[in-house]
Amino acid sequence: MGSKARPSRRGPRTPDALVEVAATALVSDLPVRRWFGDKARAISGITPVDHAGLSGTGGVLALLRVDFATGPAETYCVPIIGAADLSRPGAIADALDDPAFCTALVEHIRLGSTLPGRSGCFRFRATTILAEVLPETTREATRVKTEQSNTSVIFDGRAILKIFRNVQRGQNPELEITGFLTRATSFRAAPRLAGSIEYEELGQEPITLGTLHEFVPNKGDAWTALQGRLGEYFAVAVTGPDAGGPPDPAFARALAAADAKEARTLGELTGRLHAALASPTAPAPMVPTPVGRADVVVWQDGMRARLDRVLAALASALDHLPADLRDLGRQALDRAPQLAERSAALQALVEEHVMKIRVHGDYHLGQVLRTDGGFVIVDFEGEPARPLAERRATQCALKDVAGMLRSYANAVRTAMLRAAEIDGGDSGLLDRLLPWANSWEAGVRAAFLDGYLAGTEKHAAGLLPRRRETIQSVLDAYEVDKAVYELDYELNHRPGWVRIPLDALLRATAPTPTLALPLQRPEGPFQFVACVELREFVGVRAEDERQLMDLIEQVPLDSVYYHTHGFFLRHKFLAGIYPNDFATWAAVHLRDQGLGERLAMVDPAEFENLEALRDQLVATIDEHLRRLPMVPRIVSAEPFDFVRSRIVEIPTGIETHTLEEFRQALLEIDVSAIYFHMVEARMRLGRGQNDFAAWLDRGLGLTRLAAQVQDVHPYGSSLERTRARLIQRLDETLAEGAGT
Repeated sequence: MGSKARPSRRGPRTPDALVEVAATALVSDLPVRRWFGDKARAISGITPVDHAGLSGTGGVLALLRVDFATGPAETYCVPIIGAADLSRPGAIADALDDPAFCTALVEHIRLGSTLPGRSGCFRFRATTILAEVLPETTREATRVKTEQSNTSVIFDGRAILKIFRNVQRGQNPELEITGFLTRATSFRAAPRLAGSIEYEELGQEPITLGTLHEFVPNKGDAWTALQGRLGEYFAVAVTGPDAGGPPDPAFARALAAADAKEARTLGELTGRLHAALASPTAPAPMVPTPVGRADVVVWQDGMRARLDRVLAALASALDHLPADLRDLGRQALDRAPQLAERSAALQALVEEHVMKIRVHGDYHLGQVLRTDGGFVIVDFEGEPARPLAERRATQCALKDVAGMLRSYANAVRTAMLRAAEIDGGDSGLLDRLLPWANSWEAGVRAAFLDGYLAGTEKHAAGLLPRRRETIQSVLDAYEVDKAVYELDYELNHRPGWVRIPLDALLRATAPTPTLALPLQRPEGPFQFVACVELREFVGVRAEDERQLMDLIEQVPLDSVYYHTHGFFLRHKFLAGIYPNDFATWAAVHLRDQGLGERLAMVDPAEFENLEALRDQLVATIDEHLRRLPMVPRIVSAEPFDFVRSRIVEIPTGIETHTLEEFRQALLEIDVSAIYFHMVEARMRLGRGQNDFAAWLDRGLGLTRLAAQVQDVHPYGSSLERTRARLIQRLDETLAEGAGT
């Protein structure tokens, strides 16, 4: 491994001699190894713990105890191979660089070998998957160059062996979780376990040294792919493509929509993973159990202790940070009480009887591989810096969700900072990029969460809080904790990047509405945008009113939107007396005109958000059902299929500068533009005010007309009648001589 140490002994190259020489050489060699995780501490000595030779390879599988000048000792797994003469410099090498040694490890797994050591044994085990993955002795072993805390070797492009370096007593979660998923579930978006290597001593918990999995051909990890796409996104949105052409905001929005669609797919896959891990057939260390008050106390204490420690480190590092980052750091320190208070939200997990399960534990975009068929989730060992007992503990599933949401936030802000660095001469570039970053993040967050809820709703009872606001508050707590963890990493490794976690902490304590992408500058012309609706079945259907109520409470908010607000996009000329899909189905298909009329009276325009609208719909049906002796069911009619939708924006190229031009355009545009600017913009895009009213107010200064237009909405009417009402308001103002 190294060339600095000159061993004192000569003689035959026995395993004992090899390990003795390695223990001396590694004192100076270990700190330069990428997989060595204790570089900040000085090594005081290395002592062999146990070892076993692999006959025919000249190599040894060794466990070494590393002592430090300060702090506790660590145990490392170090496969070693040596030259014939151990006295010469460079006689010791990493055995995982030797294909013959690596092949021997796999063959021992195939044979189920047990190699005796001095005080314990090295046990190799195979699963039934190995014969399928590697039916014969491997021909090619290739070490993976990009390693961190572990070392991996790929065999014939079919199997991958991971050797854990810093090891602890107890089964590694990588072995435990993938073994369960392979053996007892149908979840196949994680590599199947083919074998393992463990060290066992009498009366002690085994130590996991390595795992062998099927190798999944892939196109790289999701983080790397997303960085490339985000670079293009910022280029076409703000800075212009490399060829020097102008920005193309419409294309940028299309890119963001594609990323959101992919995020939804990953969210659904994550939900399916958690549903599999929540199986009651899981073995004892993994079996789901209710979150208890003692659990919450432990989690909260850990969060607060980590916050105190990292903020203390931030305070010590402030003077060494750039001036703008020092200001952000001081703001974060000032908000320590609010950050600590976020963990109080975890108490709701007990009140809502949420189950705790085994989770991925270190879930981010780098742990997701892109394949021809979608995504594959890898690396289930948890955060290597945390104690093994903590990584093996059951947790709230939302901890993984928060990790992925933070990963999306890190991805877009990393790409934003790099875009600003590339174009370093523009001091205002970050300000122009930020709204696009916020909008992109908001889109993928919503899509990932929608997908996740869809992936868990059928097969994971009790996995999540029932109330959406509780889910969000618990997510906020875990995201703050994850941002604190990220701040600790950046302070120690990349101080120039502390802006990203600091920004997350400040946003968490001073939330502001996500900045929507502006269709036009307030003082500029009004640009009309039409739209088309892309529909997708949610996959659930109701056959009676009680099922309808239950499913309204569970389906993604996009589905509630489709069946209420979206109703008017599909009924441009006449909305009828039942102006939403729920009311129509109850009245027409179930012949329950009473419920139909009650649901028809729920005006979507009265609700500030979709969650409040959902609650009112559920309450309306619940109150109606309490008065009925029996629940009406369909007989020969169709069941109610829940649908969700996405709106795709279509720029029309129509611009108006005056009220007269605006009126003329309003007469001619496709009715979908009226829907987009008055319904979609106000509700789903979160602008509060419809786009017409906003432009009339800020662009033309017609405050009174803007208020009148804001009061016009299609609910209880139709889009064409809404167009007529808008024209009437404009004509009245024009008759007064205003707006020209």
